[in-house]
Amino acid sequence: MKTKPLDAIHYEIVKLGVEDLRKGMFVAELDRPWRETPFLFEGFEIETDADLAAVKQYCHFVYIDLGRTQAVRVRLEQDLPKTFTTGKPSTSLEQEMVAAEASKIQTSKLVKSFQDELRFGNSVDVNLAKSAVSQCVASILRNPDAMMFMTQMKEKSLHSSAHAFNVCIYSIILGRLCGLRAEELENLGTCGLLHDIGNIDIPNLILNKKTALNADEFALVKRHTTYGRDILMSARTIYSGTVDVAYGHHECLDGSGYPRQLVDYQINRNTRIVAVVDKYAALTRNTPYRPAHNHLDAVNLLTALADANKIDKALCATFLSYLGFYPPGTIVELNSGEVALVLKSNQGNRLRPQLLVVRDAEKNPVERVLDLATRPVDEKHRAYKIKTVHLPEYLGIDLSQHQYALIQAYD
Repeated sequence: MKTKPLDAIHYEIVKLGVEDLRKGMFVAELDRPWRETPFLFEGFEIETDADLAAVKQYCHFVYIDLGRTQAVRVRLEQDLPKTFTTGKPSTSLEQEMVAAEASKIQTSKLVKSFQDELRFGNSVDVNLAKSAVSQCVASILRNPDAMMFMTQMKEKSLHSSAHAFNVCIYSIILGRLCGLRAEELENLGTCGLLHDIGNIDIPNLILNKKTALNADEFALVKRHTTYGRDILMSARTIYSGTVDVAYGHHECLDGSGYPRQLVDYQINRNTRIVAVVDKYAALTRNTPYRPAHNHLDAVNLLTALADANKIDKALCATFLSYLGFYPPGTIVELNSGEVALVLKSNQGNRLRPQLLVVRDAEKNPVERVLDLATRPVDEKHRAYKIKTVHLPEYLGIDLSQHQYALIQAYD
C-alpha cells in the first residue's frame, strides 16, 4: 500500500462495497475508525491482492477518492446508433465550427450572467438558457464533431461556465444517442447547463481550496444540490426538469449518493444522463485542487463507477463508446516521439485514428496529417502507434491555434 498527498477531488468521493474494490483504487475513508484496523495510513492505494483481502477482512464498505484512483481498465465495445455516429454531417466542419464557437460564447456568457443576477438577489430566466441551448442542439444535429472540438479547447480560466458548457454538450450528445427528439434534447441540455447553479451559494474559498476538504467543508459543498433546487424553483418560466437534475445529479443508483440517497427507480432519465457526463467532464477538467485526468484514465474511472452501480451502466457504455479511445482534439504522443491532435476516429479501426501532427520528434512545431488506419511508417520504417495520451496543456499545445489546419485536414 502506498500513500499520496491529500489533494483530493472534492466532489468525487464515492462509497463502494468491498466486493467492488479493485487494485489501483485509493481508499480515503473506512466504515469504521482507522484505529480499529491494522492499516498504517489514513488513506492508501490498493496495490496488491493482499491489500484487497485486508480491506475485505475489516470493512463492509469504504469511500474511494476518484482523484487519486489509478486506471482500472478500458471497455468500449458498445454498439451505437448508426444514424448519428456514421451519418454524413449536413454541414462541413469549417461551417459548423463558426456556429459552435458562437454557441459556446453565448452559453458561457449566459451562465456568468445568471451567477451575477443571483449574487444581486435576482432570479434567473430559464427560458433564456433553453434558447441558447437550442442553438447547441441544432449545431450537434448538423455536425457533432464541431461541438466536440469546442469541449477540447483549452480554457484560459477555471470559471465554472466552461464546465457547465461541456456538461450541456455531452448531455445533448448522449441524449441523441438514446434517440431523444430535438425538443427533448433542448430540455436535457438546459438541465446540463444549469446542473451546478447551486454552487453560487458555496463560498469561493471552499470551491477553490487547493487541499482536501474537511468534513464540515465537504458537507457544505454537498448542499449545492439543495441550493440549486431552491434557485431553480424560484426562477422565472421554470422548466421543472432542471430542478430534478440540479437536486439529484449526485445521487447514485445503489442509494449511496446525496442529498436524498435515492435508488435506481427513483432517479429519472435526464438526471442519470447528466450524472454520467458530469463526472466525465469533472474528471477531465483542471481544478484548483488537482490537474485534469487524461481521457483514458477518466474512461477507466467511469467504468468502475458503472460496474459498482453508482451510475447507469448502459448510459455510461453508450457515452464512452461514442467518445472512443481518442476523441477529436485529444493530444497523443506517438512511438516516434511526435505529438499529434486527433482529427477523427476511423470507424473500421478506432485504435488508429486520423491525426494532425503538431510537434516533431524533437518537439518542434509542425503541421502534417497522418492517418494511422493506412498503417504508415516513420523514417526508420517503424509502424506508427499511439504511445500515450496527454493532458490538454501538454507542451503548451492549444487546439485553437491549429484550428485552420484541423478544418482543412478534416474536410
